[in-house]
Amino acid sequence: MNGIPVEAIGMAWYKPEHYGAILGIMADRDKLPVSFHVWRMNAETGEKKYRREGKIVVRAYIDPETFPDWCRSRGLNVDAKARTRFAVEIAKHYVESGYRNDEIN
Repeated sequence: MNGIPVEAIGMAWYKPEHYGAILGIMADRDKLPVSFHVWRMNAETGEKKYRREGKIVVRAYIDPETFPDWCRSRGLNVDAKARTRFAVEIAKHYVESGYRNDEIN
């Protein structure tokens, strides 16, 4: 990288085929949209807003089979706080590994 600070935003992201299972594992499922379609519309709106602000957006895909173990290993509940921490860690990894714009979703 060229030494210019990069502001990357990690966003928890889901695959359509995982969304039902995601709702099943999250302690705060009542705070998530009931349908993938509604979640995706909201997420894409937020993603576009961050990009317009000049931020790099990193989609942090959450796998419903492995995420509970990831949370447990860090002493976290399976909830919004954990989703945020996961997304931050994924974004940090992209920045530290010398990302290329075409690598980010």
